[in-house]
Amino acid sequence: MTLAPFSIRDGREADLDYLNAYAYAEGMDALAGVEGVRVAVNDEDVPVGFLRIQVGADGVAYVNPVVTCAPWRGWGVGRALVEEAIERYGRLRLVARGASIPFYRALSFEDFAWSDVAPEIAADCDGCEMYEECTPLPMERNIL
Repeated sequence: MTLAPFSIRDGREADLDYLNAYAYAEGMDALAGVEGVRVAVNDEDVPVGFLRIQVGADGVAYVNPVVTCAPWRGWGVGRALVEEAIERYGRLRLVARGASIPFYRALSFEDFAWSDVAPEIAADCDGCEMYEECTPLPMERNIL
């Protein structure tokens, strides 16, 4: 069995420069802090990807977002972050960008209704100038 060339830990304030650079490269806003952030790090403890969980007013954990540094794509970083979050929370929801939908389908996420998305999560898409290009889709996975 081959071990992954990364490990996962809680995000730290010192990680924010990396995390925000990765988010920026994907056209996302900067993170205000590391609350709810889990970070995949290489053997030198340098972040190579991250996932932030935001618990909605509905009490459900939402992935918002998951990002992998470009050179680390294909190493299973995103999958490992999402699978760990599923183990921790049991039920995950997210609003997937169109290009990432196949990734989430491969992880057994299924569509659910926009009307069931917590309002503070849906607000990220409401009025977004990239909505048509992004084609966001609410998805969830439940192992409970």
